[in-house]
Amino acid sequence: MEDNRARSLTKQAVVELNSALDAADTYEGFFAHADTIVHREENQLELPVDLGAPERLDDTKGPGRDVENAPLVYEYLGALDRANASDRRLWTYLAFTTYREYMETRWPLADVRNWKNRVRTRWLMGNATRGRLIRHGIARLWWVSSLTYDPQRKHPLAQSTGDPFAYTREAFKNEDRLNALFDREAGALPDLVRSVLEHAAKGGTNATDKHLQSIMMEMTLVYGYRDISYLDAAGLRSLVVDSAPLVPAKK
Repeated sequence: MEDNRARSLTKQAVVELNSALDAADTYEGFFAHADTIVHREENQLELPVDLGAPERLDDTKGPGRDVENAPLVYEYLGALDRANASDRRLWTYLAFTTYREYMETRWPLADVRNWKNRVRTRWLMGNATRGRLIRHGIARLWWVSSLTYDPQRKHPLAQSTGDPFAYTREAFKNEDRLNALFDREAGALPDLVRSVLEHAAKGGTNATDKHLQSIMMEMTLVYGYRDISYLDAAGLRSLVVDSAPLVPAKK
């Protein structure tokens, strides 16, 4: 009978993985050592939940497939509390075991000049800051989904498509958009993120990376002196429009 009990790594295992990375001369040597570490019984923590078998992620090369992969990871893990969702031991285990095939294709180490940096950023995780959670190969799929999921289809994009992950898919349209939206304090406000994604979904200039970066930079400034978390949807949409850079009129 297949064992689908959820697991994480121990703190010691994460320490060993980082040491193995520091000592490795090649990524092949690192993976050989890492596999020994993560599969050692004493390095695994058995969690009190059976998640079942995860759906296989699309490991086609290129970032475009994450539009479909993010909802699968969220549905597999469910609505984690913020403490567990910030636990680097969980995400490291998932990267090296459960979703290993996906990781090797999406974030490969072959032909990457600074492959150790990619391991630290996409496979392992230091302190679980917002930026690191959004960059980790698996954590990012869950976190962006958790901040954009609309299960009741209460908001415009989900209503119009009938898809509770409509905002998630809009967010994953490109990598720079993710960094612009979620790598700042204001990116932790789901209602604000949805308003910005509705703005981006209009297309044209509104959907460009530079345009969205400007909006989120302005939002960060506003958030520094004003509590915008109390604003309703209409207020947030108005704030997004006011924060958008002016587009020169066509001659």
